[in-house]
This record gives sequence, structure tokens and C-alpha cells, in this order.
Amino acid sequence: MKKLALTGIATLALAAAAFAQGLVALDDSASAGGIADLTAGSYYTGAFGMEVWDLNATTVPSGINGAATPGAAYAALTTDKFVKDGTYNGTMSTPGTFSVGTITLSTPSPAGSSVVMALAVWNNSMTSWATGVAVSGAHAGVLAFVNPTVAPGAAGSPPPTPASLSGFASDLVMVASVPEPGTFALVGLGLASLLIFRRRK
Repeated sequence: MKKLALTGIATLALAAAAFAQGLVALDDSASAGGIADLTAGSYYTGAFGMEVWDLNATTVPSGINGAATPGAAYAALTTDKFVKDGTYNGTMSTPGTFSVGTITLSTPSPAGSSVVMALAVWNNSMTSWATGVAVSGAHAGVLAFVNPTVAPGAAGSPPPTPASLSGFASDLVMVASVPEPGTFALVGLGLASLLIFRRRK
């Protein structure tokens, strides 16, 4: 009897998951915003890594877009119960523009509804935020925005083409995430100076 109950619960969970999905084209070529380096409008070219997160909501939680550091914004994704949908690597050849293809977001409920998406981006070819942002001199950024999705297998054949990111209306600005070695040296020199002056007094 227990096996039957567990099987039923698992089946219902899978069915619910199938109804809680949405497709989106991970492509910002038609968006108002782009990936910028250090300042808005200074669009990035080169290798990049990106994590895509989503939350079944229609309002961006506070603490992500206004976070003091990329690390604080990234930590807020977990705190706010975002779900990570995938990690992608590539090269931006057109400044600030990426095109990864159609992806499935896991939380839209009902299927095809709008969600809050978040992009966590870094400026190297490392395959995760943890390794990409840990590189000395790496720049990284996180931006969350409300975006529509399309239900998988929606009426019509073939299924409708998902819209490119349309909620991505402001630049995702990558900033320094790890101090440069020279910064550590300056901090060390400052501390040493303080110790010397303190001993003299």
C-alpha cells in the first residue's frame, strides 16, 4: 500500500511539474538592455558564462538589482527561492549581445505565464559562478526582471516560437568581483603602515 501511495505522489508531482513550465528564447538581440562591462552602455565582447534562474512571481524581489556587490545579489537568488535552470558559456561577438537558444524555465505556473528571470553573468569561460567569479580580475553581475514565457506544446503545430527576452530592458553591468592582486598589496601596505605608526606612539 505504501508503494502505491508513493508512486501516486511521485506521478502527481511529475504531472504538476509538467504544467509548471515555460519556454523562452535566451536571446537579447531584440532587448533594450545588454551585458555591459563596468559601466552601463560599455558593452562587453569576449568569453562569458551565464546562469539562468527563475521565480514564479510577477514582482522582482528587493535586494537583487540594488545589491552592493555581485556576490550579495547572487546570494539573494537563493534567499528569495529562485530556481536555477541552467548554465551557459559562449562568446559575445556583437557587443553586449548573446543568443543561447530556447530554454525551458521550470517554475511558471500556470505553464506559459510570466515569471521573474535572473541572469548571473561573468566575463570568462569558467563553467560556474563559483569558479568564474573567483578568478582574479573577473567582472560579474546579476540582473532580475519580469519576462513572459510560452507554454511547452501550446495549441498549434508547431508550438509557438518563444519571444526573445523582453523584460531585459536595462543593462546588466558586470563589475569587479574579486580585488586585483595590486589591491591586496595596497591593503597589506596600509595595514603595515598602521602597525608601524602605532608602535612609534
